[in-house]
Order: sequence, then structure tokens, then C-alpha cells
Amino acid sequence: MPAYLVVTAEIADPAPMAAYQKALADAGLYEAHGGRTLVRGRAAAGLEDWDGRAVVISEFPDRAAAEAFWASDIYQREIKPLRAGAGQFHVAIFEGLSPSGGA
Repeated sequence: MPAYLVVTAEIADPAPMAAYQKALADAGLYEAHGGRTLVRGRAAAGLEDWDGRAVVISEFPDRAAAEAFWASDIYQREIKPLRAGAGQFHVAIFEGLSPSGGA
């Protein structure tokens, strides 16, 4: 069952965020864990009480792959620290629906 890593962010300083995004892309960590980014950026239209945060939604083959990406040494020790001071982040993993559409 696929899993989705969802990040919402309020960016206060774009400079460290740019360094973080470059390092993450250069490392190839999403691909190494079978992941791919589905959505990245701001809403095209806020429909109900949207606060304007940026969103990243990445799909992984399963929850274990998403957790392995997040817990990887290179992400936690080398890449994630680059975004320190860049803003406020909220991160969660959501499991996808089974092929029948149920949970």
C-alpha cells in the first residue's frame, strides 16, 4: 500500500531552504527509497480557510520506505540541518488506500 510523506511549511528565510532543496535533490534520497514528489509549492487556489503554507507531497511504495527515507543518516545528519532557521515545518506520513478503496 503506498504511503505519502506530507510536509507543510511556512518559509521565513528562502536562502537555507534553497540549500536544503538542492542537497536533497543532489543526494537522490527520494529515488533511493522508491519515492517521488507529487506536489511541491503553494496552492493554485485556496478554497476554504487556506493559510498559504507551501506543501510537499511525496509518494513512497509503502510506509516502511517513507520511514526509511526520513530516518536515513544522510537525511537526518547532513540534509535536514540545512533547513534550520528556514521556517516552520509540519511533517507526517499518511498511508494510502487499499486497491479496493478502503483503509
